[in-house]
Amino acid sequence: MHSGRLITFEGLDGCGKTTQLEKAKDWLTEQGYDVLKTRQPGGTKIGRQIRSILLDPEHEELQPESELLLYLSDRIQHIQETIIPAKATGKIVLCDRFHDSTVAYQGYGRGLNLNSIESVVAHCIKPYDPDLTILLNISPETVPLRLEQREEYAEKDRLDLESLNFFKKTAQGFQVLAAAETERYVCLNGEQDIEVIHQEIVAVLQERFQLG
Repeated sequence: MHSGRLITFEGLDGCGKTTQLEKAKDWLTEQGYDVLKTRQPGGTKIGRQIRSILLDPEHEELQPESELLLYLSDRIQHIQETIIPAKATGKIVLCDRFHDSTVAYQGYGRGLNLNSIESVVAHCIKPYDPDLTILLNISPETVPLRLEQREEYAEKDRLDLESLNFFKKTAQGFQVLAAAETERYVCLNGEQDIEVIHQEIVAVLQERFQLG
């Protein structure tokens, strides 16, 4: 189980995490490592169906608590079906979002009390915490600008349509999480040039895991 690595990429919508994950995958593959690129929600067959429910802009009636439980369902399925087997074979798993996003988005952004899911998290998620989390910080005001740029090749999903205040609260959540787990988190300025951020991530991977 512990022979591989789980590295997660977090941040507000439009922070560039998906781009940086892809570049990290390419770099690690060039170095000869066996890499699995995946995401939450949607990293399994079941997860892709859950993702379609969660992100459909037409699902305005989806209740915050229902949203929370759907994310948890996706995560547990993904951990058991994808992450554990991949790590057991020594793969480096790069995951686009993990449980930190739920805490930041549903806990802080939506203002949900997450105590109700504590037992599930403790038993089904915490044992499989990431070995490293890369948080790309951008200003909440930057989110709509980035999403407009992205609109050329991707339609806005249900979360993309949230208010500035929602993203401000979510950003605060990420900062609280990062401050609480300084060993696991590496915070980078997501408003820098793409290549600058990539080189910073490469440096982190080399320092943390002697990769490359």
